[in-house]
Amino acid sequence: MSPLVVVVLIVLVDLLGFTIVMPLLGPFAKEYGFSPLRIGLLMAAFPVCQLVSGPILGRLSDRYGRRPVLIFSQAGTAISFLILGLSRDFSVMLLARMLDGASGGNILVAQAYVADVTAPEHRARSYGLIGMAFGVGFVLGPLLGGLILSLPVPAGWQLRLPFLVAAGFSVVAGLLVLTRLPESLPAAGRARSEARVVSLRGLGDTVRLPGVGRLVGLGFLNVLAFAALEGTFALYLRERLGWTARGAMFGFAFLGLVSAIVQGGLIRRLVPSYGEARLIVVGLASCVAGFVGLGLAANTPGLIASVLAVGVGQGLASPSIAGLLSRATPESEQGAVFGTLASAQTLARMINYVAANLLLGRVAATAPFWEAAAIAAAALALAGLALGPGPVARHARPGLDLARAPD
Repeated sequence: MSPLVVVVLIVLVDLLGFTIVMPLLGPFAKEYGFSPLRIGLLMAAFPVCQLVSGPILGRLSDRYGRRPVLIFSQAGTAISFLILGLSRDFSVMLLARMLDGASGGNILVAQAYVADVTAPEHRARSYGLIGMAFGVGFVLGPLLGGLILSLPVPAGWQLRLPFLVAAGFSVVAGLLVLTRLPESLPAAGRARSEARVVSLRGLGDTVRLPGVGRLVGLGFLNVLAFAALEGTFALYLRERLGWTARGAMFGFAFLGLVSAIVQGGLIRRLVPSYGEARLIVVGLASCVAGFVGLGLAANTPGLIASVLAVGVGQGLASPSIAGLLSRATPESEQGAVFGTLASAQTLARMINYVAANLLLGRVAATAPFWEAAAIAAAALALAGLALGPGPVARHARPGLDLARAPD
């Protein structure tokens, strides 16, 4: 089994655990009588801690190797889920969520690993496989969570059992790292020797690497727009089209399926012909159209067409941004750069989960999608300025050393 396949499996197993737990965290906390403030703190603890830890874990993986950080991350996640499944104390549960966020380097280190083992011209296709794992995880995880909730277990364990199953998935992912995943960085290679130690100055220097800042900015805006859909889609479906929670689950599953198909299949054929830069532009344009469609949708066919456009757009843009970013980054900085990207995207979700819900509650059910369309249009404009039309042609050439391109 190739290291790339193992990494994709690790991401998929990790996402299964995550997507089993996240829809249940609020109801789980509410069952214990926690106030809305405490429930909000439990939800926010993970992204806040991950925002800080992402670049640090990335730099540590550059210096000490990918496997140790992946093992640490999987162990932290498994312990966190185990505590959440067994504890009833708010302070203990909050610490568990903080531990999960502080150790949450699974995805960013996996992205750096892909850059280590994949030729530059093939990286967007490889990141597409990771995106496919995301899509499949977001389809299967909630369905598996619903199946677990239907099992005949004592009432007190109904909401606890999914957390324990998620902990088991994290243990499986950790065992895959231990037994099947070789270290991608040589023990005394150039990349390790040139990797800078963790420091505030070093973290700031990361985004000033040539070509990196604009791509991290694109990644931030892309997720900022998509977070409006992630954070409000179920409520939008209920208020705009009268869908039930079960219908919303299928809506999310359809979006994940479209994204998985594009990232797992189409992207591999499109990158060699068109290049990552053009696919970023096309993907963002498709997202703009999809968000506008969601703002106008008044029936199910319109909804399906709009979600299809967003899913295709995300499936094209996300792995292409990651592919270009990996090519713009020196070997010794891959972990640090993807850690910075992870933190930027975590911040984007934190911002727009709140802003989009405020728009939905105070303006209209469609307001978050008009906001998302405006953000995606801004990302499209940035991509047009930074990547084309002249730069697009240059970036599309396989093997281009983007580290030499001016920022």
